[in-house]
Amino acid sequence: MDKFLYFLIILLRVLSAPLIFIWPLPAIILSFFLDVIDIEFASKKVLTLSEYERYDKALDTWWYLNVMIFTWFQLPNYRHILLILFIFRSIGEVIFFIKNDRKIFFLFPNFFENIFFLIFFSIYFKQLNFLLSEKFIFFSLSVVIITKIFQEWWVHIAQISIPEHFFGKKRDWRK
Repeated sequence: MDKFLYFLIILLRVLSAPLIFIWPLPAIILSFFLDVIDIEFASKKVLTLSEYERYDKALDTWWYLNVMIFTWFQLPNYRHILLILFIFRSIGEVIFFIKNDRKIFFLFPNFFENIFFLIFFSIYFKQLNFLLSEKFIFFSLSVVIITKIFQEWWVHIAQISIPEHFFGKKRDWRK
């Protein structure tokens, strides 16, 4: 059953990414949610940790590509900065697939997705427009960048898992 659920989540991750062109907000929320929960099913003897990391990063890349295309057409004022961040993260993804070492992501943090979230939500919700204003943009970007660097360290260098390290829920990866 866990295997079926995991592959159902994978299918949903593949199908939900292009939904950003039709229903951006639900697609973003769904893609984020599926990316967070897929590990809970993969780690029940469905995949090895190495297999999971490779599948997860391939699916992340698929999501980023859809986000970048969406940005190009729907957020033209931000297309160039997000394209640079997309290329930067993509270099990290390529190195990861060659070396199979997730620590590389600390050197190539995913600023792309997080800054996209900042831009999208600041535009989508008028109450958050101020986050992109001249007065707050430096602060907004600083918070996003510092938080992301810490998260990349937490996940890829320290390899701390909240369920495992704080709640004692050991993952049971396939050997």
